[in-house]
Amino acid sequence: MTETSSPCKGSLIGTVLVRLVVPLWLLAGASVKLYTLNPKLLPEPVLLVVRDSARIFGIENLSWWLGTSLRTMIAVEIMLALVMISAPRLARFAASFILTIFLAVLVATMAMAARRDGISAIWSGSCGCFGSVSPPPLGMFAIDGILLLGVIFFRPIREANPPGRIGSVLAATAIGFGLAFSMPSPKITITPVQPSPADPTTTATPPAETGWGAMPTTLESFYVADFENWVGTPLASHALARLISRPLPDWIDSDRFHLILYREDCEHCHTLLEDFFFGPLDTKAIAVAIPDIDPANAMAMPCEECVLHTLPEGPQYVLATPILLTVEGGTVLAVCEDSEDQALVVATLAATNPPDSRP
Repeated sequence: MTETSSPCKGSLIGTVLVRLVVPLWLLAGASVKLYTLNPKLLPEPVLLVVRDSARIFGIENLSWWLGTSLRTMIAVEIMLALVMISAPRLARFAASFILTIFLAVLVATMAMAARRDGISAIWSGSCGCFGSVSPPPLGMFAIDGILLLGVIFFRPIREANPPGRIGSVLAATAIGFGLAFSMPSPKITITPVQPSPADPTTTATPPAETGWGAMPTTLESFYVADFENWVGTPLASHALARLISRPLPDWIDSDRFHLILYREDCEHCHTLLEDFFFGPLDTKAIAVAIPDIDPANAMAMPCEECVLHTLPEGPQYVLATPILLTVEGGTVLAVCEDSEDQALVVATLAATNPPDSRP
């Protein structure tokens, strides 16, 4: 009986894994990300690292930085897949490296999901705080884990490197980055829908201030925001805010109000609205619905006095909800991105003008 696996020669299973299965798995994921260029396909810890790195390097255009980071990740995945196919001696290392990275990210993703939504979020998905695009992390962890165990325990057949090994790596790098950065960013064209003036949640006359301008008709494929940087700036100066459906309340640039970005299927959003915006309101409130939800899980709006608006369908909104802002005189006074921190929520609701921003 002939054994297909030995310390010297390796096994056919190991060779197929590192030269075919793992590269195809990697290319499949990279292709989906490249075709959609949707940053919401990235795990939450990766998105946080991108945001924090933008702060460290002083990058103000977070959308550009996130798009560039996404393309770079796609390029690296394509490059490593091609290296596994074209450079036999590097295939096992490349497969082990990328699968280990994937598993580490998935562990962080599951830890964050469990801490926020309970242990069931690991296998059932999130509460809707990032929309409805990502599969349960446990399933991805199982697939990547099985592949990594196969790479570890099944040594591939030792092959001589073909001539031009360095050239093949350089070619793989060029192809990966060429494909990732040559794909044009999609643009979305919409026809703004004007709400009925009779709708009690809107006003018929938009504000006269020019900071808001007309409702944009050409949109980016995704929107992301570092809300910490919104504090002390005009609300109308931010591209995401200018997507709020029209007509806007005529007091949006003069009065004090709270702005809540929420998803109808987000349990944390529903809890925030129920705890702090149920019944008569002492301060005006605008609730802006983000449309990327699962309608089957949508919950009723508990805030009866909120002025209801939406963001347009089409773009991907790369942000966790709820987001709570306090605005006065058109300027953002405070932001809360963690609705679980009750003290922060209360402080945001009670925020006043900073001393240096008083007239």
